[in-house]
Amino acid sequence: MIRRSGDWLSARVGDEIMMMSAARGNYLGVNEVGARIWELIETPSDIDTICTTLVQEFAIDLDTCRAEVTQFVSEMEKHGAIAVDPA
Repeated sequence: MIRRSGDWLSARVGDEIMMMSAARGNYLGVNEVGARIWELIETPSDIDTICTTLVQEFAIDLDTCRAEVTQFVSEMEKHGAIAVDPA
């Protein structure tokens, strides 16, 4: 399951989300799709559930979605913003 992690605060700015972790001293900005993923994991979710929603909302095929969501999750996990728990 993919979930939010840590003390990250977030605010929507247009289509994007700006994120800040005071404890880590990090600031991140994510695009419209990243912002939507952040919203979707307010409740822990898995890649298939996330991609089912994204495929309906954006012009993307399922295989590309899975690859890009996996990459996004990996990057956000490096920053401590997302955690991946075993299903």
